[in-house]
Amino acid sequence: MTIGLSRRHFAALGAGLLLPDLTALGGFGKSARAGQLPDVGQNLAETLPQPVPLFHFLNAAGRRLTLAHYRGEGLVVNFWATWCPPCRAELPSLVAINKVLLPDGIRVLPISVDSNGIQAVAPYYKAHGITGVPMLFNPNSSALQAFQVNGIPLTVIVNRKSEVVATLSGAGNWNSAGTVARVRQLVGPATGVGARPTATTPT
Repeated sequence: MTIGLSRRHFAALGAGLLLPDLTALGGFGKSARAGQLPDVGQNLAETLPQPVPLFHFLNAAGRRLTLAHYRGEGLVVNFWATWCPPCRAELPSLVAINKVLLPDGIRVLPISVDSNGIQAVAPYYKAHGITGVPMLFNPNSSALQAFQVNGIPLTVIVNRKSEVVATLSGAGNWNSAGTVARVRQLVGPATGVGARPTATTPT
């Protein structure tokens, strides 16, 4: 899917070595908050539905997953890192909308590209009181290669057929009624048995 980097660049990205450039692209510094970010609803880049590219990521238990494991649910997939100020700024708004969207069978999946995986993310979640969303890890940045992007944050909206229907490159404030309505529209209505998250859905 086209939204390229060499392996060396992706290794640098995973290690946080591209942080200064990514911060500049975000247009703000370390003190940024979600409320200072532009509303996402009007800035999502809608695409023709296309299958999600194949990549693997891990959950906190070390289970190897793909986005296909969530087929039947809508997804807001956010690629981020603890060393990325724009990512950190928008994460609380993603956590907030997750609570709103879960009853519709839509969940937020924050996938960290920190090279240290759970060793970086678990302390960050604890320090910032992040709950309700899973800890997911793609430490080799294969997801970014799969989406052919050159920076984070990147957020991808996936419908219930495991198709990408919209993307956002860069950070935004997701916690608005307009954005929630837009995500629901893009994902489509819940139908059948898979309409709500279940205990068997990987987290």
